[in-house]
Amino acid sequence: MTELKRRGRPSQPDSASHKGAQALERGIAILQYLAKSGGSSSVSDISENLSLPLSTAFRLLKVLEQSDFVYQDDQLSWWHIGLQAFTVGSSYIHNRDVLSVAAPYMQRLMLLSGETANLAIRNGLEAVLIGQRECQSIVRMCAPLGSRLPLHASGAGKALLYPLDDEQLMSVIIQTGLKAFTAKTRSDLNELQKDLAKAKQRGYALDQEEHVTGLNCLASTIYDSNNNVTAAISISGPSSRLTVERFSDLGELVKNTARDISQALGQCHRG
Repeated sequence: MTELKRRGRPSQPDSASHKGAQALERGIAILQYLAKSGGSSSVSDISENLSLPLSTAFRLLKVLEQSDFVYQDDQLSWWHIGLQAFTVGSSYIHNRDVLSVAAPYMQRLMLLSGETANLAIRNGLEAVLIGQRECQSIVRMCAPLGSRLPLHASGAGKALLYPLDDEQLMSVIIQTGLKAFTAKTRSDLNELQKDLAKAKQRGYALDQEEHVTGLNCLASTIYDSNNNVTAAISISGPSSRLTVERFSDLGELVKNTARDISQALGQCHRG
C-alpha cells in the first residue's frame, strides 16, 4: 500500500516529537561533553563548544539536574557529572558478569606477569576498557576505564577480532578502515589478516607498538557459556620491559587466563 503524506505545515504531535528528540540529543551531547572534559565544565564552555544558546544550555542542565544526572557546585557554579550517570553506567557494567568473574584472574595475571592486566569488551567498532589491575612498577601502562581502543591496532581489539570469520572481519574493516596510529600499525588488509590468523592459531594476539609507540600488549579471547566472544583479557607494558623474548611465555599465561575465565563463565568445550 502506498502511503500518502500531506504537504504543508507538520502536525502538532510531529512538531512536539521533533522538539523532544532534539532536546534529548542535546542533553546527551552535554553529558558526553562533561565526560570528555573530566567530569565538569562551566555553562559558558558547554554553550560555546556545543554551539548552543546560553539560555538553552542552562535550561537543559537544569532538566538533567532534576534527575541527578548533573549537579552544580556552590563555589564556582560549575556543572559536574551526577550520581545518576554513575548509576546508569554501573548498571551496564554490573550486567556484564565477565567483570566480576574476571577480577581475581586479572589480579593473578598482573602478579604473575608483572605487567598491568586489562579487560575489554567490544562496543560496535571499538574495544572499550572496563577493568584494569595496575602493576606495581614505577613505569607502567594505565588508562582510564571507558577508554576506547581500535580493534585492528590494539591487543585487546585483535583478540576480539581474530575469532570472527572472513565475512564478519571484512564488515568491520569496511566500516572502520585501517587507520595507522604508529609506524608499526598493520594498515594493510592482507598483513592484518595474516596476523589475526597467527593469533587465532596460537591463542593470543600481539600489539607491538601498533597503537602507542613504546607500548606492547598481549591479549586473548574470553568466551561465555554459549561459546560466544564476550571480552578480551590482556597485559600491557613498556616495550623495553615487555620484550619479544618474553612474548611466548607471557602469551601462554594470558591465553591460560582467558581459558580459566571462560570456564568460570560456563564455557562449553570448544572443538
